[in-house]
Amino acid sequence: MATLMKDIECFVFDMDGTINLGETLIPGSLELIDTLRAQNKKFFFFTNNSSKSPSAYVEKLARLGFQGITRDHIMTSGDVMIHYLKTHFGQTPVIYLAGTEDLEQQFTQAGITLLPHDTYEKADAVVVAFDTSFSFIKANTVCRLISAGAPFLATNIDKVCPLEGGAYLPDCGSMCRMIAHATGVEPKFTGKPFKETVAYILSAAGTDPQKTAMVGDRLYTDIATAAAGGIVGIAVLSGEVTMEDITGQDEIHPDYILDSVADIYQALTEA
Repeated sequence: MATLMKDIECFVFDMDGTINLGETLIPGSLELIDTLRAQNKKFFFFTNNSSKSPSAYVEKLARLGFQGITRDHIMTSGDVMIHYLKTHFGQTPVIYLAGTEDLEQQFTQAGITLLPHDTYEKADAVVVAFDTSFSFIKANTVCRLISAGAPFLATNIDKVCPLEGGAYLPDCGSMCRMIAHATGVEPKFTGKPFKETVAYILSAAGTDPQKTAMVGDRLYTDIATAAAGGIVGIAVLSGEVTMEDITGQDEIHPDYILDSVADIYQALTEA
């Protein structure tokens, strides 16, 4: 039996399609966050896109009308990878990172040593992220280090990053396909929907899995994350997924299927 909505102590929200559609808020989003604060419930916003800094997401949420959102409310696949690296390679790992300048800064601020892009030094691991500055020099260094035995890690499995009007950018998953094809080594992904993301969420929130919920509009990332980590999965029909998508498959079963986050707000404020 699914955990009652009022008993959930921490909500983790996907952003686009769940809280907002581009620059437009999903109705009820602001009221829901205000209610979570009033009821002393924890909440976070999670994105698989690590190409931008957490502060950029704070600014976006403020622009959308959310008040009092801080860095502590933001989770990215970059945060998950940092947590994974420090868990498996010590507190000061030496890493080769193919990522944006924003992600490089996030890694170094966390105490991770980053090797230069033309390095021949030994790396504890190689990390590939959604890198809008990806180059042949980076690809060559990544392949050389992996072939020399460095573990091949990646922040997120997304093949593309969608843009307006049906356009897209090649994302981390597509970059990793090229590298895997060249090296014969498959990457270890850690963002949504993998269990490492739930481990990071539970570590940050300090809540029980059955009282922690992932809310999102994609079965194969958001709800699959909940299923992989044993937390509550809340699918909303305000973005990508449809009821037909959910009923037409047997692999991923949300605990809740709602029209939008406004239904969460209503459930939490019912007498």
